[in-house]
Amino acid sequence: MATATMATESTVQTSSTLPTLSHPPKHNKQKNNNNHNNKHRNNNRSRRQNRNNPHQQQNQQSQQQQRMHAVPVSVPVPIIKPQPSPNAPDLSNNLLECLEHLNLYDSPQGLEQRRHALSALQELLNRWASQLALKPIDANTTQLPTHDMQQQQLQLQQPQSQSQQGQAANKWQRPRVALISFGSYRLGVHKPHADMDLLALSPPNCSRVDFFSSLVKLLRSDTRVNNVHPISAAYTPVIKCTILGIEIDLLFARLSDASKLTAQPPASLLDSANARIEHRIDDVDLVGISEEAGARSMNGVRVAQMLLEIIPNLDHFRTTLRAVKEWALVHGLYSNVLGFLGGINWAILVAKVCKQHPDALPSTLLRIFFHTYAHWRWPAPVTLGDIVTTPPPGVLPLPVWNPKQNPRDGTHIMPIITPAYPSMNSSYNVGIPQLRRIQMEMCEADQIVASIEAGTSTWSQLYQGNDFFRRHSNFLQINITANNRAEFLEWFRLCESRLRILIACLESPEYGVQAYPFAKFFDRKYDRSGRCLGAGKSEEDCKHEACFFVALRFGRGVENVYFRYGTSEFLHKVNTWEGRRLGMDCAIELVHECDLPAFVFDYDSDSDESHEYFIEDDDLSYSSSSSSTQPVAPMADEKLGSGCLTTGAPPVPLPSPLKRART
Repeated sequence: MATATMATESTVQTSSTLPTLSHPPKHNKQKNNNNHNNKHRNNNRSRRQNRNNPHQQQNQQSQQQQRMHAVPVSVPVPIIKPQPSPNAPDLSNNLLECLEHLNLYDSPQGLEQRRHALSALQELLNRWASQLALKPIDANTTQLPTHDMQQQQLQLQQPQSQSQQGQAANKWQRPRVALISFGSYRLGVHKPHADMDLLALSPPNCSRVDFFSSLVKLLRSDTRVNNVHPISAAYTPVIKCTILGIEIDLLFARLSDASKLTAQPPASLLDSANARIEHRIDDVDLVGISEEAGARSMNGVRVAQMLLEIIPNLDHFRTTLRAVKEWALVHGLYSNVLGFLGGINWAILVAKVCKQHPDALPSTLLRIFFHTYAHWRWPAPVTLGDIVTTPPPGVLPLPVWNPKQNPRDGTHIMPIITPAYPSMNSSYNVGIPQLRRIQMEMCEADQIVASIEAGTSTWSQLYQGNDFFRRHSNFLQINITANNRAEFLEWFRLCESRLRILIACLESPEYGVQAYPFAKFFDRKYDRSGRCLGAGKSEEDCKHEACFFVALRFGRGVENVYFRYGTSEFLHKVNTWEGRRLGMDCAIELVHECDLPAFVFDYDSDSDESHEYFIEDDDLSYSSSSSSTQPVAPMADEKLGSGCLTTGAPPVPLPSPLKRART
């Protein structure tokens, strides 16, 4: 029976040439002990003084609590801003030519195809809402004020006059589902093969239960829709599907007042020559929203609205954001699910620079962007304005990012705060290994852009093949496999959402280990006989495999490192997934630089064949997955611990517990 496996050789022999991690030197031990004793004596003296002054003791305790939970919200970050280059116009034109050469702009045919997909989805949503218009109200599932819903149903059930029947003939007089775009498509920076992030803003008679049941059934029955995959248990619940060849991420939210949803026909059904008119979500639309999932879903749209309103020059913003996103993609820094930054994170970072420099050209904005965030003092948060903690009138209080009141918010290491209420940290997934890689790549990009301004480099150097796999000597390779494409997509999404656990466990400074993840998945192609044909995507009914890599660095003097505890939690999570079926496997192996597959060195971000199953997600982060398949028993050997090899061969026990390396 197949199971998630770990390579039997889990010991890494480290090289003395690898960088040294920061450990306290031995000769400072006595000095540290003296400092500790002095601090202890000072604390005792302070406590004796406070016994005589209770008021002073109370003030000191209050100040100490504030220091523990406070993360600076508006701390100025002193940064020397680079001066605009005199040849900025020419550099900006060259940047545009470089981005066009990288095929980052959608074609007119692609834009038309997206409009047809939006029109088809809008038609299905309206049909779904009409079917639910006369359903009985279930107060337990609505979680919204039901007075308006009851009045609406009474009006629909009462006999209508001729004038009322004439008005009812116009289907846009009924409450409809507003289909609203956000993310890269809404901001105008999507790539030709990017997915579309959409929100189905529904009337009160449509519930989230209906969204993941009757709507999913309707989508699967339509010939224009393929690969329908509902993820109702996600942090932001979503339905993933493909409509007319366009990948769709569909979120759900509903209003307590349906009157605003009858104002105009869906923009996607207007003349295709006209620009799409998006439905606007105001503060008043949050009235009656009590579930956090609905607020999170609406927040993505509200953030996109605010970004388009506060940015002084949208053309310069879009050019800069396209350049930054492609740079992050090439260098393995683009993935919210893997603990890096997603589209909304990069958009907020770029928007802050554009807002502070309204007259700067794209080349100058790009220089300022890399210079600013290469020297940013994290965890000082990035904000586009004051954080609003008080809800708008009539809106129920919702959780707002506030490290002074929520200690968990104070643990975020790279906070990037959304501007719309409720303000959230859009980058809460970022971990220490990911932040370290982002800062390193930012510093290098800052130097490259500076050399471009000096005339010694070109923009293409910023997007050249990444040398990540030549910088490190030891790697952890994770291979995710399944028997066919349909099963692979489910299994891949589950494993991808758990990889942050593995990365966090591999980071062990106390044992001299640092992890450097690379946010890319590389495909291996198989034929029907199961023979590997190298890099590429397999056919639908053939074996599929995606490979993920984490580089490992060790401190000087570290000789042996065992990864039993660093991998067991991750393997247990994927082993015990109830939707897992035979053939779904996840193998972990340790490889040296000389044993890496050739396709990692031939990676080209502009090649359609080099890319993987990477999903460009702007605002979605999955915490768990659901499946309609029958649950199966866990496949790990409980006697030996999860991660043991049980694929027909005799079980191989995991290595002995982690030992401190000899120094």
